[in-house]
Amino acid sequence: MKIRSAILVLAAALAAVSARAESIADARRKVLKNTLPFLNVPYLWGGVHPATGLDCSGFTQLVYHNAGYSLPRVSQQQFAATKYLKPSQVLPGDLVFFSMANPAAKHVDHVGIYLGKGLFIAASTTHGIHIDSIAKPYYQERLVGIRQFSGF
Repeated sequence: MKIRSAILVLAAALAAVSARAESIADARRKVLKNTLPFLNVPYLWGGVHPATGLDCSGFTQLVYHNAGYSLPRVSQQQFAATKYLKPSQVLPGDLVFFSMANPAAKHVDHVGIYLGKGLFIAASTTHGIHIDSIAKPYYQERLVGIRQFSGF
């Protein structure tokens, strides 16, 4: 009977570990899935609602919220709530941070969501919510880092 109980406990523990691994992958898929309905929503500084417009951090906060996660409101706070990734560790669903106003200062003032294959989605003042390549020199010069949400 003790062996059977130990096996049941071990099986439950393995299931919990497996469920955790699946939940992280599922969470990333939810984040990515939640980005697409916002394509072409116009940009609005301070905007937090798609009916009126979204700014970059309002967009990322809303996407993560719709996936069941709490992300701070502004890009600098989002940067602080995430953890550093080596380039080889970056996965779809991670947050991409930029210094747009003063690239040399590396002061975070813009955020988007990494989609994979060098693409990210973000709210821009000229195009609203759109997909772009992180490889473009314009973005490379302004890139501060790609970071992982602490809940993953």
